[in-house]
Amino acid sequence: MEVILVRHGITQGNKEKRFVGRLDVPLAPEGEAMARETAPLLPKVEHLYVSPMLRCRQTAELLWPGVPRTLVEDLRETDFGIFEGKNHAELRDDPAYQRWLAGEMVVGEPVEDCARRGAQALAFVGKDAAEHGYEHVGVVSHGGLLMGMLTLCGRPARKGFYDWYPQNCGGYRGELTLDPLEYHVAGTVGRTKA
Repeated sequence: MEVILVRHGITQGNKEKRFVGRLDVPLAPEGEAMARETAPLLPKVEHLYVSPMLRCRQTAELLWPGVPRTLVEDLRETDFGIFEGKNHAELRDDPAYQRWLAGEMVVGEPVEDCARRGAQALAFVGKDAAEHGYEHVGVVSHGGLLMGMLTLCGRPARKGFYDWYPQNCGGYRGELTLDPLEYHVAGTVGRTKA
């Protein structure tokens, strides 16, 4: 089946380079405009699987108005713990942040756990779509979650986590197989440049 993976539109926190993670923030006006401009560029889908976060629900409605959707808890963004809502400039002198940048897990959700959760969500999407006979579905989620998911399941494999970075209202078009769970990228969709 074809699965379109898209990151939500830009939020005020994204613009300020903040760790938005589990904060349930809306799209910025620019994010709404971005989604409206991107919508005609995307392929049609029969069903959507969407993170329950407001920014993803808003993006899904703007990208694919009226398309039925299922909210998927495991499509939520990474939990950044005490770093939520802050940016690098505000955290740079924080000893916990320095340890976190060095790779030590001191707060929030480990990247590996987020990646496994993303893969679990992708497996759910595939199974649910197959049960309902959908051949073309969309997923609207978050940058960190999508990068983690694709680090585990994306094919051809890429060197690292950030090699899968999607722009806001951008992402991938690919074929999903369930056994083994692999997402075979056919190309990019939506916005590909900031």
